[in-house]
Amino acid sequence: MVVDEKLESLREATADDVGGILQLIEPFERDGTLVKRDRTEIERDIDHYTIIDHDGVIFACAALYPYPEAKTAEMAALTVSPQSQGQGDGEKILKRVEQRARAMGLKSIFVLTTRTMHWFIKRGFVQVDPDWLPEARKRKYNWDRKSQVLVKKL
Repeated sequence: MVVDEKLESLREATADDVGGILQLIEPFERDGTLVKRDRTEIERDIDHYTIIDHDGVIFACAALYPYPEAKTAEMAALTVSPQSQGQGDGEKILKRVEQRARAMGLKSIFVLTTRTMHWFIKRGFVQVDPDWLPEARKRKYNWDRKSQVLVKKL
């Protein structure tokens, strides 16, 4: 008997997922799409990550960093494996991150991007000036990277 059962799961990341997240994002860090994150940073922030894994292999991830004082959160490190791009995994992660943000009582999420602005705009994000960023995030903004700031109201 052959069972066509999906072994895919969309879930919050755990400490066991750190290696898989690093493996997924490393090529995107290398080509400059993503800002470099080291293992210690991902271990520290693992509770912020949502992942899609299939049979133990991570195919997509994103992190959500809340700024409750500004009623917003940054979605960072949104990554989909090249092998599964175009199959809706990015959308699934985005929806899950939006749900997490709403559950925290936040009114919007934002991203900083240098390459995929069109993808976010198609999904309801609008471009804003970097001055829009919450103070704590504005202090960490890398002006040299020239990231576009995009916001989506929840």
